[in-house]
Amino acid sequence: MFSTREIQNRVQSGYIERLGTRLRKMRKQLMDRDWIGLKTEAHHVAEGAQNFGYQNISTEVEKAMSVLSQRQLTRTAIDPEAKSALENLFQQLDRFLTEQQK
Repeated sequence: MFSTREIQNRVQSGYIERLGTRLRKMRKQLMDRDWIGLKTEAHHVAEGAQNFGYQNISTEVEKAMSVLSQRQLTRTAIDPEAKSALENLFQQLDRFLTEQQK
């Protein structure tokens, strides 16, 4: 039987493993200009980050989503501010994933 701590560690490890997949998916969604899908993935990332106490990730997602909500997003062009905010988020997630692998 697993202790509560062991279960929590397994769930947390699963979140970190899925984060890499979500990041790849979000990058593709940005290139495809799939704003709805991107926002949905970002919401899942933020929700998990909050649950596991990764406040810096949650804050970065909230910043990016705030910029997206203020911009006119279309399928024909990528807004420079939205792209910059998302690239900052992606860099933060890359750093986090790199740190977790150490």
